[in-house]
Amino acid sequence: MPEDLASKKDFKALKSSSADPTGKNADARGIAPGETITLSDVHGSGRFTHLWITIAAQSPDHLRELVLRMTWDDAPTPAVETPVGDFFAQGPGKYVEYHSAPVSVGGQMALNCYWPMPFKKHAVITVTNEGDKPVGAFYYNFDYRLDARQPKDVRYFHTQYRNYFPAPKGEQITVCDVKGAGHFVGTVVTVMANSDGWWGEGDDNFYIDGDRKPALSGTGSEDYFCGAWDFGHVFQTPYFGVTYYDNPEHGGEKRGIQNTVYRWHVQDPVPFTKSLLFTLEHGRGGWDLDRQPLRNHYTVLGLYYVDHPEADGPKINPYKDRVPQLLPLPGG
Repeated sequence: MPEDLASKKDFKALKSSSADPTGKNADARGIAPGETITLSDVHGSGRFTHLWITIAAQSPDHLRELVLRMTWDDAPTPAVETPVGDFFAQGPGKYVEYHSAPVSVGGQMALNCYWPMPFKKHAVITVTNEGDKPVGAFYYNFDYRLDARQPKDVRYFHTQYRNYFPAPKGEQITVCDVKGAGHFVGTVVTVMANSDGWWGEGDDNFYIDGDRKPALSGTGSEDYFCGAWDFGHVFQTPYFGVTYYDNPEHGGEKRGIQNTVYRWHVQDPVPFTKSLLFTLEHGRGGWDLDRQPLRNHYTVLGLYYVDHPEADGPKINPYKDRVPQLLPLPGG
């Protein structure tokens, strides 16, 4: 519970929603193929405190086709640009119910987010349908507040989304690369294995403020995500967990498995004053960055707060380039 919950609240609570303006029950928006709709357009100083979404769509892959964008204070580029599924740790585009502190998926297919998202003067949230089928019903309730006084030293909420199909030979995977002052707060990774063998030996490395050596370096990816011994099954906690794990269906650590994992740095944010580079190793032994016979596919999402509203990371790939396909085996 927040320590200041009993204190006086000097803000106005408001909501953007898909509610039927006639007061009847047509409380959803449709989204045609290729269409972008505005979900919230707020003027003033405040923050979003809770996002709720549920979707009825023809396409079974709509969680990867639909792209959320969030723009703060009239920045030229959105600070948040990510498929809906990855934002809610639904990596393979399949709904999985789980409960964590800032993000949860409730029954049925109810997407919830509690990351605080401040802005000084203007906030716009949109969603784009990059699929070829219409979304029949996009329901949403976005809770926000407008403050009586503009907050000082605002840190803006950001994401960086990247696909590595496959992981780069001889290079670590970049999760986040940002310049400015802020703090890193979360990671979502989805892996599709192109080769047999466990993917989670690669160390996590945080290079802070231009340092050549990582200030934080861990003992392996499964350890960074606070599990051990190949996770073993789906699990969830307030700050880490595995939302998707189909290893048993493939007979273990086999080619074709998909895993989605999350780690929220709520209790242990990683601050930086000039820059941050966060990478993951991906070899069979971790450090060897050329898994044989084929390197695995990775989709990564880094979440952080920083002192500027404009985007830092690469522009999101088109939908067709966001869906991993197993690489053919050599000689197959």
